[in-house]
Amino acid sequence: MKKTILILILAALFLTACGGTAPEYVQQEPEAEAPVENSESPVQEEAVPDPESDINNDDVDDNESVDDPVEVEKADFALLYRGFIIEMDQNIDLVLDALGEPLGVFEAPSCAFDGIDRIFGFPGIQIHTYPKDDGDFVHTISLRDDSIRTTEGIYLGVGAQEVFDTYGNDFELEFDMCTYTSGQTTLSFFIEEGMVMAITYGLIME
Repeated sequence: MKKTILILILAALFLTACGGTAPEYVQQEPEAEAPVENSESPVQEEAVPDPESDINNDDVDDNESVDDPVEVEKADFALLYRGFIIEMDQNIDLVLDALGEPLGVFEAPSCAFDGIDRIFGFPGIQIHTYPKDDGDFVHTISLRDDSIRTTEGIYLGVGAQEVFDTYGNDFELEFDMCTYTSGQTTLSFFIEEGMVMAITYGLIME
């Protein structure tokens, strides 16, 4: 299995730095955000994928929420957030230009790279970066609550079967983590008792 920079996910979910400390942001000036409406979806308890099922994209609506499911013409997985597509290995400056100031930034010496790892907090997501060349580049995005959906419409708390119906059965299973791969990006779902408990995008590093 290809080695992913998130190694895998639990570190990215709770994001502890090298010393094992939970993130404490060094900036604390949140901007006022409009409340994000979230329509709850009934939880499906069946978590066994149907090998005959096809990917189902028939549930896409045409409402105006920027986080609602849309089709993105990308070879790799990407997250549509506030109308901006966040991709793996993208310069964080491009993200900040589009999204504005984060709620906060956590910094720690990188365990794997020469420089500083950073976590940028935005409502509903955390964007993790690694140092490369003369900038910081996206290597992990963690969805933090059910107000944020993947570009294809999956969010925290939905039934596992909805994941399989949406993305198919071509995934790698390790413990309770289902990981899909597209290009240089992984999309991982931590599933417990038939429900999605965590969602993480990650960059594959050779």
